[in-house]
Amino acid sequence: MIYDVPSDFNCKAWSPNMWKARYALNYKGVPYKTVWLEYPAIEPTMRGIGAAPTGKKPDGSPLYTLPVIVDPSRTAPSGGPTIVSESFHIAEYLDETYPTPSTGALFPPGTKALQKLFYDHFFKNVLMVIVPMGLPEMFKHLNEGSRPYWRLTREPMLGGKLEEVCPKGSEKWNGVWDELEKGLWLIYDSLAWNTLVMGTHLTFSDLVIAAFLETHFLLCPEEWQRVRTWDGGRWEQLRDQCAKWRNVH
Repeated sequence: MIYDVPSDFNCKAWSPNMWKARYALNYKGVPYKTVWLEYPAIEPTMRGIGAAPTGKKPDGSPLYTLPVIVDPSRTAPSGGPTIVSESFHIAEYLDETYPTPSTGALFPPGTKALQKLFYDHFFKNVLMVIVPMGLPEMFKHLNEGSRPYWRLTREPMLGGKLEEVCPKGSEKWNGVWDELEKGLWLIYDSLAWNTLVMGTHLTFSDLVIAAFLETHFLLCPEEWQRVRTWDGGRWEQLRDQCAKWRNVH
C-alpha cells in the first residue's frame, strides 16, 4: 500500500513527491492500494506503523512525510512488513525487490549517483523556482482537514499569506513562469536535447520530471498550454509517454 494525501481532483492524487512513488509502483507492476491521510494524521500514523522519519523539524524532532509504502509480501528484520519512506528510497527498494526485465531498471547499473546529481540539478533549477506559485495553488485543492496544517507550515516558508504571496496574473506570477521556462530549458539543454534523461531508456529521473509535470498539469491547466510547447514539445512528450503509469489504485 501507499500512503498519500487526498485533494479535490478527480484522481485525488496531486503531490509531485507522491506521484514519483506512484509512477514507480505502476512502472514496476506492483499491486497496491492507496491509504489517504490528511496532513495532521501523517505523523501519528507513521509513528504508529514504525515508518522512518525523512528529516528533522526546526526544533530537532523527527519529521514524518509522505510517500510511504508498506509491502506485506516482504518481511522486515522486525518481523513485520517492509516499510519504506521517501520517493527515492521507494524507487530503490522497488528496483531491488521487483526486477522488471521487460521494461528495465529505474536505476540501471552505474547510474544511481548520476541520477542523484540530476535530481539535485532539477530541484534547484525547476522545483524551487515554482514554490511561490505552487504552494498557494496546492492549498486551494486540499481538503478542509489539511488546509490549516498547510497554512501553518507553508506561510512561514513563503513569508506571507498564501493568498497574497503570488496571486494569479501578478508580476510575480508571470515571473515564476518565465523562470520555469528558463529552468526547464537548462534541463533540456543538459540532456543534449534527448526526451529521456539517460537517452533511450526510461529511468527514475524521467519519473521525477513526469511527476512534476503532472502536478502542474492539474494545478494550472491554462499555463500547461504554454509549457507543452516549450523545448519542441519535449515536456508534453514525456508526460504522454508516462501516461500508462498514471493510474491511482
